[in-house]
Amino acid sequence: MRQHRMPIREITLLAVTIAVIVWIGNGQQSVAAVQSTGTLADFFTGPPPTVVDSDEIGKARVRLTAGARAHWHSHGWGQLLLPEEGRGRFQIRGESLRELVPGEPVFTGGGVMHWHGAAPDESLVMIAVQGGGAEWGEPVSDEVYLGEPSR
Repeated sequence: MRQHRMPIREITLLAVTIAVIVWIGNGQQSVAAVQSTGTLADFFTGPPPTVVDSDEIGKARVRLTAGARAHWHSHGWGQLLLPEEGRGRFQIRGESLRELVPGEPVFTGGGVMHWHGAAPDESLVMIAVQGGGAEWGEPVSDEVYLGEPSR
């Protein structure tokens, strides 16, 4: 299997995205915890983080029913998938079909054609974070979708 080396920009985007998702995901609980124990500045060396909101970064928590899948597509800045429950499938064009499982995030770099969806017999809940818009391609064939995924 071909090894991929992530450029520092993609690694940084991945780390920042995960931190923002965790921070947003904790929502009011984090705010209450900070208010009862201090401010964010109390938990950082140097200036505390500033949330920089952007319309260019999309995020969604989605449930895909068994058999549902996206067409081939790419994102300008890339896409981070965080499977939460169920099982799914994921593939980068020209590479092996992979299984999506909870606790194993998947990152696709900018401009990389890929697809993802639920398993044929099980739904999938995941968080998707992407940036830079999407370029859509053709539907994923049943032959590709029903292949045997690797772990």
